Amino acid sequence: MPAQPGPEDAVRGIVRAFDRHSVVIIGEAHWLSQTRDLYIGLVRDPEFQAKVNDIVVEFGSRNNQPVLDRYISGGNVPFAEFCRVWRDTTKVASWESPIYQEWLAAIREVNRKLPAGRRLRVLAGDTPVDWSRMQTHDDWMALGENNVSIAQVIGEQVSKHRKLLVVLGTNHVTRNGDRNHDADTTTRVEQAHPGSTYVVLLYDLPQMAAWKAPSVHALQGAPLAAVKDAKGDRLDRLADALLYLGPKSAQRMVKPGLSSIDAAYLQELERRSLIEWGRPFQKELFFGVEK
Repeated sequence: MPAQPGPEDAVRGIVRAFDRHSVVIIGEAHWLSQTRDLYIGLVRDPEFQAKVNDIVVEFGSRNNQPVLDRYISGGNVPFAEFCRVWRDTTKVASWESPIYQEWLAAIREVNRKLPAGRRLRVLAGDTPVDWSRMQTHDDWMALGENNVSIAQVIGEQVSKHRKLLVVLGTNHVTRNGDRNHDADTTTRVEQAHPGSTYVVLLYDLPQMAAWKAPSVHALQGAPLAAVKDAKGDRLDRLADALLYLGPKSAQRMVKPGLSSIDAAYLQELERRSLIEWGRPFQKELFFGVEK
């Protein structure tokens, strides 16, 4: 009887997945310090650097790709221009946590030490958006589902036989579609490129309590595969592997301080919030309390 798979070091397990798949997709919970540490550990890993070409992220819109390219390649990009990468996306204030900027800085530093032909490229996946032209909720709705844009970015690189790490919120990545079982990024990529994806889903179960964090556990042939989520779906219908970053009680959300936001941008957040959500911007949800 073959040995059942068990948890292994997260970096090693994720890197190994690229041996059989073009695209490894991590379904994250946003703003966690533990995810930042994992992502930085991945890009600093020599085996990852040797296997992976591109990193596709949700926290940048495609119209800011030139800015992202200049920064990641080591160019001089003023902060006022650089911050547009995570601020001018279709989701208001969703990427203000410093963990994303810190990850980009780590990739930039890694690239400084790599030969030109092996440098990592970061690709913005979010739908292009020009907030100066957005005036109403209908304008925002017309942007459409950003899974379409993200899947297109991924598909273009798969067609070039490149290897991609993709980091998205969990609702974009599950194998059976989003929370409403509509098409998500993974299902769209799989439809165009069958067998190309390997989905790693952040999870916390009592059975994981003894695992060392961070770790991943492949689901194929494992008892955990038959465990069902709150909706009654088997875990192996959702993902190929589970990612464990420790118990939820120990996971830390990193919020920016309000002092990091200038008055003009805060006023713009009020405007964008009314457009997207129809209510004033709730800064207490997005910014930490400063003493």
